[in-house]
Amino acid sequence: MKKSLDDRLHEEMNREQEIPEIVQKAFDRSYTEIRSTSKKKTKKRWLKPISAAAACAVLASGVILSNGTAMAKLKAFLGFQDAGIELASQNGEVQYIGVSESSQDVTVILENTFADAYRVGFQMEILPKNMDIKDIYNVDIEYRMYDSAGKEIDSHVSDTKPLAPTIISASPYMNTLKENDQSMILELLLESKEMAWPSLDNAQLVIETIHFYTEKKGIVTINGEWPFTLTPMKVVTQSFVAEKAVEGIQLQSATLTNGSMHVSLLFDADLAEDENQFFEWALTNGKGESFYARGVSVEVKDGKTVVNLVYPYSIWNKEKQISLNIKGYEELKLISKE
Repeated sequence: MKKSLDDRLHEEMNREQEIPEIVQKAFDRSYTEIRSTSKKKTKKRWLKPISAAAACAVLASGVILSNGTAMAKLKAFLGFQDAGIELASQNGEVQYIGVSESSQDVTVILENTFADAYRVGFQMEILPKNMDIKDIYNVDIEYRMYDSAGKEIDSHVSDTKPLAPTIISASPYMNTLKENDQSMILELLLESKEMAWPSLDNAQLVIETIHFYTEKKGIVTINGEWPFTLTPMKVVTQSFVAEKAVEGIQLQSATLTNGSMHVSLLFDADLAEDENQFFEWALTNGKGESFYARGVSVEVKDGKTVVNLVYPYSIWNKEKQISLNIKGYEELKLISKE
């Protein structure tokens, strides 16, 4: 009989060994968002299909872990089944913080952080004092990001709260994990598709609200303040150009960074009608490995389409023969400017 994923996970987690591939693949529980702008500049949002429960919660359910040894190995940073962040993590790009803040009987410990030019990741332990952890199956947070001068640069808050104009409009992806009967692990990955993040040295992540999704009480919302100052993180970038022109496509920019590859493309046609196609565009390397974007931003103007994608490809990857495979177009080969 074919074993379920949960059965296989529990078997693997109870072994004293390196985390196997099957465990890594269990943590891609995020939602995917596409912002598409029409000729009239009206925006719409679209979620890549995952499951009804995940769509309703606007985040995905996590994997429950009970084995202490397995959790210790996983704490380095799970990476959302993300090849780019995983490779960056293996090369020391994840920074341990270990700072805690308490408010409204809830303690949040910022365990690990990751940052490159286009993505920022946080791993947090959440300890609610007066709640039954066994009853919680998911966690969501509302937050604001501020630069070192105190200017708000990104936010993920309810429409009922004051909204300030921000220079970044990041897509937030979240994973929830149970560590034990006292705390939860929440992983937050912020992805900017239109532009690179500004410097986050001495920036602040301020959590304003925590939503606990419970079986018995429904959604339990706690409002408070959990501020965390970010320490300097080294961001490196490498620019790429098209090896040769491809009819119908103009490569506006291609930047490889610590754990991401950002690509901006201009098409001579209106591509907004087929939203699913963007997730089928593969970034491939000389080894024949393929990588796909989690989300995409699209803007259509005067019959042309600007597409921005962030691929899970790391500057630590030694294979720099990269190309984009887009259905209906010739292969677009990328070469380093250096």
